[in-house]
Amino acid sequence: MFAQHLQEPLFSVEAISMKTNLRQTAVYSAVMLCIVLTGCASSGGQSADAAPPGALASNPFAAPGATSYDQVRVKTLRVFGDSYSSPAFTDSRGSINWATELQNRGRAERVDNYAIGGAAAAKGTSTAFDRQVDSALKGNNPIGNGDLAVVYFGYNDIGINGSADGLRRARAGYYDSLNTLIDAGASSGNNRIFVTQIHDWSRNPRNDPKTAGQVVLWNNFIADQANAHANVVAVDLFTVFNRIYEDPARFGFVNVTTRDYGRSSIDALYMDLNHFGSLGQNVISRTFEHYLTRGWEWASTINAGAEAALHLNQDIDNEVLLFKHNSRNRPTSGFAVQAMGSLADQAYRPARYEMFPGSSSPTRVDMTGKLNLAGSNTRGLALSFQPVQEVGTGSSRIGLAINSSQTPHYFNERHSSLSQKSDFNATTMFWHKAVRGFDFTTQASFLRTKHDSYKYDDLLDLSVANAGAGSTWSFEQRLRHSSRQGNMTVSPWVSLTHLTHTLDAQTAQSIYTSDVHYAATRSSEWLSGVGLDLQSDPIELGHRRSMTLGAGISHLFSLKRDSVGVAMQETGGFGAYGAVQREVFARPRINRTQIGFNAAVSLSPTFNVQAFYATDAGDMKQGQRVSLQANMQF
Repeated sequence: MFAQHLQEPLFSVEAISMKTNLRQTAVYSAVMLCIVLTGCASSGGQSADAAPPGALASNPFAAPGATSYDQVRVKTLRVFGDSYSSPAFTDSRGSINWATELQNRGRAERVDNYAIGGAAAAKGTSTAFDRQVDSALKGNNPIGNGDLAVVYFGYNDIGINGSADGLRRARAGYYDSLNTLIDAGASSGNNRIFVTQIHDWSRNPRNDPKTAGQVVLWNNFIADQANAHANVVAVDLFTVFNRIYEDPARFGFVNVTTRDYGRSSIDALYMDLNHFGSLGQNVISRTFEHYLTRGWEWASTINAGAEAALHLNQDIDNEVLLFKHNSRNRPTSGFAVQAMGSLADQAYRPARYEMFPGSSSPTRVDMTGKLNLAGSNTRGLALSFQPVQEVGTGSSRIGLAINSSQTPHYFNERHSSLSQKSDFNATTMFWHKAVRGFDFTTQASFLRTKHDSYKYDDLLDLSVANAGAGSTWSFEQRLRHSSRQGNMTVSPWVSLTHLTHTLDAQTAQSIYTSDVHYAATRSSEWLSGVGLDLQSDPIELGHRRSMTLGAGISHLFSLKRDSVGVAMQETGGFGAYGAVQREVFARPRINRTQIGFNAAVSLSPTFNVQAFYATDAGDMKQGQRVSLQANMQF
């Protein structure tokens, strides 16, 4: 049975489904009234508060038990840099430190900060990048799984008046030291290296404006390093702060040109002639945090199609095929039309929208602050045909089902920093054949999915929304065998499913950087399921009434699941120079067990009531599902 999925247990509105059987000798019609109750369910919208089990691709920095894309925590954050990253310097000036701030917000379990004021990428000093790397690799905390290294150099290599050798020594030292980190495993597996493109240093109050050209040269070099290695990500601070310079008020700043120590934690950028104050450090921290999740969010939309396809296969098997197979008065031949899902809609109000400035993508942002609702209304119609059964052959049924889901989910920037929902339109062809106690079922489905995401930053009080799309092909083969054991029917079954997913290319807005272009990507997987269903013989209750009891257990598990490769390029800033950044995200294997119970009470030859309960044995709070159904035939 389909269930309506909400964040909190609710009574849903009524759903009506109809079926009509056309036989050679008679016409039957039936009306089925379904009243659905549900707890937190395993499909529908995703948000910072609720997400379907298995819906998230594996972010190497996902916090334990993460159910949304903003729940990240690095195991060890290693920082290499100068005074912009050194706690000794920021603490001495009474400013927050961006790396410490990440840890304070729960984004890092541990911070090993090797940054030193005055340090440069060029070799030759005791504080240089290579010496910091040596200290890290000789320390008592070796690089482990899920660690992040942030490399943030360039200011002291350019200097106040510019580099005399055109940054030649700086680039050589940076290249060698970065590759030492890569060889040590800092970008292997679930580890990442963030290489930082610096802000426009020439705009600092103390510096020569002519250094602007060397800032561009340096940032292009950083982009080249990211482009040359997987899991080495260029963090673009240049674009972030250029947007602040161009429109300070939009980002909560008043003064971005002169030093103002007293207001550098309120609305001024500089606390001295060459350093940001607390507000600027916080912007740096939020930008790094953005880069922790942007690829993960994109990769995870693939799993929305997978979850939808698996639920669709299950519901067609349960609602359409098994309903016909188990019916005591099923027709021998004819057509059947059956509605699927819920006819419920959530009430909503007209939204007020605001265009996010400076973006080439015309997506609008809902600014009304409505309640963030999760839950998916799935509607569909199944048309099937059962041909005349020949003597000595089992019954068969072929059909077509069309389904769609709509999630009445409105993003609330005051409650969630990042949320996402997915809806789909699906077409399924199915064929069911019964032969001497065996039931063979084949289902082929195509789903077109639409993904909507929302992000909000409470420091800047800015929000953006994006929309993307993808598709999923699903092919499932299921074999069931039924046999009599005493006063019940025992039906073990096994299934094999193949899914292929494609995400369309998308250009998405970002609060911090220029728009990000994601290349199209493809992934596939194989799954298997096994299960056992039990159904009792009718228990006579007297007065032509009877009751049938049933139970079942099933287990679904992944046989093979491809990782998702994500290729990203920023359309402005330094992405325009060809820096295509690549990350690979493993997809967690599905391994879930469900337990179900059902009861049907026949109150007359033409009227019966059924109840169904199922739960995910691994997460009973997130996977419970209850349905009540009344059937009348006339």
